[in-house]
Amino acid sequence: MARIQPFCGVRFNTADITRLICPPYDVISDNEKKRLKKLSANNFVRIELPDETAGTNKYQQANAVFIALRAKGVLCKDADPALYFYEQVFKDHGRRMVRRGFFAALELENPQGGAVKPHERTLSKPKEDRLKLIRSVRANLSPIFGLFHDKNLAVVNLCARLAKTVCDARAKDEEGTIHKVWKVTDPRTIAVVVKTLAPQKVFIADGHHRYETAWNYFQEQKKKDKKYSPASAYGKVMIFLCPMEDAGLSVWPTHRVVVPPAELEARIEKYFTVLPASAFKKLSHSSPQPLLVYLDGAYRTLAIKNKRCLKTMMPGKCAAYRQLGVSILHALLLADVAPESITYVKNDVDAVALARSRSCMAVMVPSTPIEAIKDIALAGQTMPQKSTYFYPKVASGIVVHAFR
Repeated sequence: MARIQPFCGVRFNTADITRLICPPYDVISDNEKKRLKKLSANNFVRIELPDETAGTNKYQQANAVFIALRAKGVLCKDADPALYFYEQVFKDHGRRMVRRGFFAALELENPQGGAVKPHERTLSKPKEDRLKLIRSVRANLSPIFGLFHDKNLAVVNLCARLAKTVCDARAKDEEGTIHKVWKVTDPRTIAVVVKTLAPQKVFIADGHHRYETAWNYFQEQKKKDKKYSPASAYGKVMIFLCPMEDAGLSVWPTHRVVVPPAELEARIEKYFTVLPASAFKKLSHSSPQPLLVYLDGAYRTLAIKNKRCLKTMMPGKCAAYRQLGVSILHALLLADVAPESITYVKNDVDAVALARSRSCMAVMVPSTPIEAIKDIALAGQTMPQKSTYFYPKVASGIVVHAFR
């Protein structure tokens, strides 16, 4: 069972939050951070991705900013528990799309079991960073992004109805994405949503590091807190939940830039048929998926030569896992390459440009289908790190789940 509940969110005390929200920490470049800080002295990036100051480390600084903004009334905690419905209107490769869902507090479960299903492996460094931040600020600053089945379209239809009403807050970001938020405290509406989620499993689409960090923090606090109860706020994590049936779900691939392994050409010859670059797009919806390799100024599409080798090279993995280009890449070409030595890039043009500048290799992979994410998670398996990029990212600063 996925146990969710409304919560008293901490939010910016204004309807126009354009200059106040920011992307999640893991997609903010140095230049983007500078731009966001210039937008407003109160921009959420100062908490989400804080700076060190004289005598204060960055985690202490994040807490100081959080406390100061609340003291000044820039950030205010809602008096009544609510679900926060959220809509993003954006363009995906020129096509207008709308994605809808809601923020809730989700009861934490062990990432290795239960109703919450991860689909990607995580890296240790981001978890260490986020754990230090949550210890200091004592709040979920950025949400997990979760998917669930809304078979009867109860939540889909509810979101559509709400979208026709006046929202509580609105923003338009640098990429042109429009963000809208509705605070919902109506008990009947909340009951419908909670009932819809109760028998469901939640599949983590984005925020694997944040979920594991929230779980680790929960375990720490539970041991320390002599007054612990199941109602403790730190036993929940803020999550944005989106129905799998939502028409606005868009999954982009995350490409790789890496120093090619010494055995690269031998592995290509052994496992792949080499095709022209133009074949990549044509084969991207096939199964198994192809790879597009850029190295030394040349592109090659790699298609699996013998499908039977996939079972041998990925023993114990489910069929959905074995068909993905990103899984094939890490099992056959990058099996001995440390994930930390790979640079992950969402845009293929940027990936190739970076590979050129570093005189190394770029590998483009097709996007992962939603159903494959579900099948892999249900099988209790996880894909390589950064296997998916749900576009657009859910903004940080829309609402905060504070533990105090």
